[in-house]
Amino acid sequence: MTEPLHILHVTDPHLHAHRDAMMRGLNTFESFVAVIDHVAAGQRKPDAVLATGDLVQDETRQGYERFRQVVSKLDVPVHCVPGNHDSPRIMAEVLGKPPFHFCGSHSYGNWRLLMLNSTVRWDDGGRLEPSQLKILETALHKHPHEHVLIALHHHPLPTGSHWLDGLGLRNSDEFLRIIDGCTNVRAVAWGHVHQAAETMRNNVLMFSTPSTGSQFLPDSDVFMMDSRPPGYRWIELQPDGSLETEVVWLS
Repeated sequence: MTEPLHILHVTDPHLHAHRDAMMRGLNTFESFVAVIDHVAAGQRKPDAVLATGDLVQDETRQGYERFRQVVSKLDVPVHCVPGNHDSPRIMAEVLGKPPFHFCGSHSYGNWRLLMLNSTVRWDDGGRLEPSQLKILETALHKHPHEHVLIALHHHPLPTGSHWLDGLGLRNSDEFLRIIDGCTNVRAVAWGHVHQAAETMRNNVLMFSTPSTGSQFLPDSDVFMMDSRPPGYRWIELQPDGSLETEVVWLS
């Protein structure tokens, strides 16, 4: 790998079976189409798409087929993890064949994307089950010379919003302990929080990306919506293991 790898990070579109369905006063399908069209019309083209959960709100096959149809116009690999509103089973069936990938580990040159399933049935919060922690630990030790970007749905770090932090990754201590024991993790990306945030922790860039739909008000102790528009994030992975990111908001 001699050139930067450009990753498009989209999250939380909350699509439905019906394209005219509304959520909090927003048509989520039209909003998602607007995001993908904005990317497709731009000068920067993605090498791959990272989609971190809550792709569908109503757990319908039609919702995932709608997601597949829209993102397919970018004609690049699409790496997906489920969120608390997703059906992992249906999602894996519809989005489990190339160029779509459901969870798993995928290499691009000397970079590795490690996609984890943090969903727990009947819980809006998340947890990495022992099998997922084993996948994480095994991949990190098996590929010590690769730079690793980890993606999951639930946030492993507090957001500063009391209500939202009650719905984060419930065993984040186990997750953080594993990545703290490895030197090849460069970044951790997630969705779920419907807001943009970035922080460095032990030389690892930790960040969330805004929803392609509506956003949550940051630093609010109770559930409140923000007035920010739909958004997405560019992640540029450099051959030397460094990376740069940029959040793009639709007007």
